[in-house]
Amino acid sequence: VNSPTANDNGDEGGGSNINGDEEQSLVKNSSDVKFSVEGEIIHAHRLILKIAAPALAHLCEDVDEDEAMPIPGVRSPIFQGVLRFAYGDAVPEQVWTASSGTAATTIAAAVAGGLRDHGALNSPAMELLDAANRFGVVGLKILAETKVAECDISIATASDLILYADAKNCPLLKERVIDFFVAHSEEIRCHPSFGKVTESASILNELLGALSKKRILRSFSLGDNDIDYDGMSVNLLRRKLDERGLDVDGSREMLIQRLEAWDDRKKAARTMMTSGTELEAGTRPGASSPRSEIARTG
Repeated sequence: VNSPTANDNGDEGGGSNINGDEEQSLVKNSSDVKFSVEGEIIHAHRLILKIAAPALAHLCEDVDEDEAMPIPGVRSPIFQGVLRFAYGDAVPEQVWTASSGTAATTIAAAVAGGLRDHGALNSPAMELLDAANRFGVVGLKILAETKVAECDISIATASDLILYADAKNCPLLKERVIDFFVAHSEEIRCHPSFGKVTESASILNELLGALSKKRILRSFSLGDNDIDYDGMSVNLLRRKLDERGLDVDGSREMLIQRLEAWDDRKKAARTMMTSGTELEAGTRPGASSPRSEIARTG
């Protein structure tokens, strides 16, 4: 299936071996849903959205094929990048590095009160992270979260970042910010932006716990029987979830709960298998029951 393109304004799409005009025609003729983003019409396919962008698919369930669904609060290049990823294509490098545009459509509008115009907080990676989370494209969300987490965290941005990471269930970003807070707690607490953090009892408890424990999280496994999930980094937790075919999205607490539930199911299945084997052995011809064994030895 060809990648979606913005095709009513003559913009060429990527990810195809055919020229732009041919790709535009193919996508437009085969699509069954279209979106209006910053005045551009972008065509897509509902089936692919249901698989790779379920939240976006849900939004357009009741929209007629001839009607363009408006998508506010996101720039066209960012929305097209999300769709390209959903179609199995790579997000073009220029989308990651382009200017974030006007303040009205940047990530600053994503959190109540607004994120400040600082570095990673006003970047395409942050815009992609917010859009991927909004439309349910988990793989892109994690990729964008990783890029944001790799950006420099500062005294000025730390409070806003941890609030954003908590609100959007971005545990890797939150983990990095907490580590930064442990190293710069006094400076962050003196910054005006920290006032917002004090309004969240749960985040304060996490920060205080990290300060008191001086936590060091492992990024490596201790073996197949390693179940010390509290001591694992988010990357390791996600790796273990992926190995088990489990959902890798969600808060740190959610990731650990899924692993523990999987362990419980595995343990229950092993117990049932053992019980079934013992029962089968006890009913085979020639097998002695416990009572007969007692009578014989008595």
